[in-house]
Amino acid sequence: MKTKNLNTGIAIITATLSLVLFNNFAFVSWNLQDQALENVHEASRVAHAKELLGKSYRGSMAQRLEGKKSLNQMIQVKVKNSLAPKFKAQSGSIARTVIAESKKYKLDPVFVLAVIKTESKFNPLAVGSAGEIGLMQIKPDTAEWIAKKFKLPWNGKKTLENPSANIRIGLAYMNYLRSSFKGRAVTYVSAYNMGPKNVRRLLSKNVTPAEYNNRVMKNYGELYAKISAPTAVLVAAN
Repeated sequence: MKTKNLNTGIAIITATLSLVLFNNFAFVSWNLQDQALENVHEASRVAHAKELLGKSYRGSMAQRLEGKKSLNQMIQVKVKNSLAPKFKAQSGSIARTVIAESKKYKLDPVFVLAVIKTESKFNPLAVGSAGEIGLMQIKPDTAEWIAKKFKLPWNGKKTLENPSANIRIGLAYMNYLRSSFKGRAVTYVSAYNMGPKNVRRLLSKNVTPAEYNNRVMKNYGELYAKISAPTAVLVAAN
């Protein structure tokens, strides 16, 4: 009888603990998924858009979205829609990283999405022909150098398979190139693809590389058009 009562007591305690753990886990999971997005830093976005577009900024979709408070939600919707099904659960953390790191380096987060689309088509596990890895297609040796320079976590090339870590390292590199080429967009964007030495070599011959920059800017314009469409706004609002 005592044994039966003891077993019953243990069963009750086990069930209670399981329920508590389940509820806590559910709360933590819900809390992470529902974590609020940081607002896009509007001044930085506008300033960088003007740097990228020059005179073409006037009348552009980038200008038309000035002051749009839901731009952060639009970015998350675009990220989620661009990811393969197995990665969609990470759309929130990816969007938060894009927005936060863009603010840190005074970049337009839509430009960041354009680079990601150009490099990997939003595939976190993409591997390039020269060994580039992840969303922003970074070579492990370049990533290790940047991680050390900017004091970012580095645990070998597998670090680049983590979308958020990949974006942080990629944008630190973009920031480095931007400062190296004194904010001249066509040069630092090109350098992200072909390396700063190759860009400087071409510039010394009075040749300005533009092919990669043109692809990024094409995606930049298309992304702005898509995220500002009425249907995108409606989805973001919900």
